[in-house]
Amino acid sequence: MALPPASPALLILVANAETRDFLVTFLEGHEYVPRVGGNLAEVVQILKGLTRVTVFVDCQTVSTYGPGLYAKMKVACPQCRLVLLCDKSHEDLRELVKEAMELGVYACLQAPFAEWEVLAMVRPTQATKSPGRRPSRPREKP
Repeated sequence: MALPPASPALLILVANAETRDFLVTFLEGHEYVPRVGGNLAEVVQILKGLTRVTVFVDCQTVSTYGPGLYAKMKVACPQCRLVLLCDKSHEDLRELVKEAMELGVYACLQAPFAEWEVLAMVRPTQATKSPGRRPSRPREKP
């Protein structure tokens, strides 16, 4: 069975190959098709003009590009949900998480990642939003 084309509504910018491979395999197993960005400039370009996007970033990527990467992604897509993936072994983990939360990251997940945690980050941006108001329900007479 051929997979549908990668959804720009689910991006991965993760330097750690093991974490990146886990995310791709796990998400594809749940019928999501993430797009893996090769670098920050590519991800920012993809984000421009999009809404309702979840972007996974790891601590190594933040160490490489600096905390300014959050602002660059938020400028390109103000409604995107940035999720920081952390490993206990990373230096300055507490400072990175604190800084990320102060700079508007939606959530921080710590390895090992539970399946429900990853899916909880993805589902809200993948659900189709119905236009307008919800139709009213007919009232039942007692």
